This record gives sequence, C-alpha cells and structure tokens, in this order.
Amino acid sequence: MGDALPFVDLGTGATAISIAAGVSHICALLADGRVKCWGYGTYGALGLGDTKDRGDEPGEMGDALPAVDLGAGAVVVAISAAQYHSCALLADGRVKCWGNGSSGQLGTGDKETRGDGPGEMGDALPAIDLGTGAKALAIAAWGNHTCALLHDGRVKCWGGGTDGSTGQGDTFHRGDEPGEMGDVLPAVDLGAGATAIAIAGNCAVLDGGRVKCWGHNGYGRLGLGDTQARGDGPDEMGDHLPYIDLGADAVAVAVVPGGSHTCAILQEGRVKCWGGNTFGALGLGDHEHRGDDPGEMGDALPLVDLGASLW
Repeated sequence: MGDALPFVDLGTGATAISIAAGVSHICALLADGRVKCWGYGTYGALGLGDTKDRGDEPGEMGDALPAVDLGAGAVVVAISAAQYHSCALLADGRVKCWGNGSSGQLGTGDKETRGDGPGEMGDALPAIDLGTGAKALAIAAWGNHTCALLHDGRVKCWGGGTDGSTGQGDTFHRGDEPGEMGDVLPAVDLGAGATAIAIAGNCAVLDGGRVKCWGHNGYGRLGLGDTQARGDGPDEMGDHLPYIDLGADAVAVAVVPGGSHTCAILQEGRVKCWGGNTFGALGLGDHEHRGDDPGEMGDALPLVDLGASLW
C-alpha cells in the first residue's frame, strides 16, 4: 500500500469526481461528465458492448478504456453500481441503467441484459420512465434493484422485490414486464408528510435527519431490534415503518448500507454502524451484531471511534 499502490489510470488529463463500487466492478464519474467502468464485465455491467473483464490485463486502462456511451450529449452527474448492473443520473434528471436486467432492475419493462452486446448502449439505451414530469435527484443501485430520489422528495424503487426491497408491501419484481414503470409505479410510502433528502440502497434520509430502511433485515441491518424483513407484507411501510433510533438529538446527513450492515454519518461528523459484525464491520472492538435485538440502538449504540478530532 502507500506509495507502492498505483493510482488507477483513467486516461490523459482525466479527473474523477466520484466513484461507485459494485460487488466486482467499479465506475468512476469524470469531471467532464463521462463515466468509465472496469472490473468484472459479465452481464455487460461495464457498459462496453461485451462481457470482457477490464483492468485485469496490461493495456486495458487509461486511454484504452472507453467511456460508457450514454447517448449524444449525455452529461452524467451521479453514478451507482450494484451486483451486476450500473446506473447513471444525467444532468437533465433522466436515469439510464445497464448490465443484468433479469429482475427488472434496469427499469426497461423486460428482463433483457443491456451493455453486453453491440448496439445496446448510447441512444439505443432507454431512459427509465419515472412518471409524468418526474426528474431524479439521486440514484441507488443495490443488489438486483434500483431506487431513485425524485425532485419532489418521493422515492421510487424497481427490480427484485425479494424481502420487500422495493418497499411495496409485497415481493413482486417491478420493471421486468411492460406497464410497470412510469405513473403506474408507486412511490415508496415513507409515512405521512415524509420527504426524502438522500437515498442509499434500501434506506432514505428524511427531512429532519431521520432514517428509514426497508427490505432484507439479516443481522438487524434495518436497526429495528429484530431480524424481520420490512416492506414484504401489508402494513409494514408508511407510518408503520419505524425510524431508526440513532440516539437523542441525532441528526443523520447520510446513510450507507453494506451487505449485512448499515452506517450513518451524523451531523457532527460522527458515525454509527449496526447490523452484521462478524468481521468487525461495525468498528466497535468486538464481533457482536447490533440492531437485531431490543435495546441495542439509540444511545446504547456506541459511536465508531475514528480517533482524535482533526479540527
């Protein structure tokens, strides 16, 4: 590591402004609005019209690594990468996704994979229909589903519905058949008057800095004191879905879910994590899971010790 660890070669003069790491591939958003992806190319997750891996052999990176073609004049402002698919938010509020589409996670009304063959990207890659007049402010690709934060604070999710991942009170896939997207796709019910300001995976930060998460709840990753999934049955969403207790007066500014755990950045720059802790992912000096039993959240959940303050 250290000086021995090379920088990723993104090409002559290329500067990255954000990155998105999937399970086996990575995408970088460049300062000029282009996207480059490398790693595991199966299912076309790299968006290069084939299934070849990139970055595992000499001469595949830098200027030799093509940018993802998202269409004429497309300027990307945000990216997200999941297990085998990737998504880009364009400057005009449209969203395009490519890679594995077997559960409808690409939102194209079919189960087709896109980006693994020629002629599937660029202007041929459809933008996702989010509804009349809807524009996205943020995207979150996760597992085999995708969510978008809309300009009016609503959240829409599509793709695999296992364990309630789309937050619709069932386990149906959405976006894998015609007529399931656009105005037909309901927004996730986050409760009366709730407005989302940020999303990640199956979690939303709401106005006021409170957090709600839904879907798979292994190891207590939803932070609700049990391991029961939420959003896969009736009466589990909306006002029935509890806020995650992060402690007295805690205000979250961001939430980041992992495979079996979740972390939140609080307003003061502090961090709390909960869920699976087999390998110490919660940063609490032990292997105990948190959030899977009552009494483990709120003020009882310790902050992650990141060291002495730098300011």
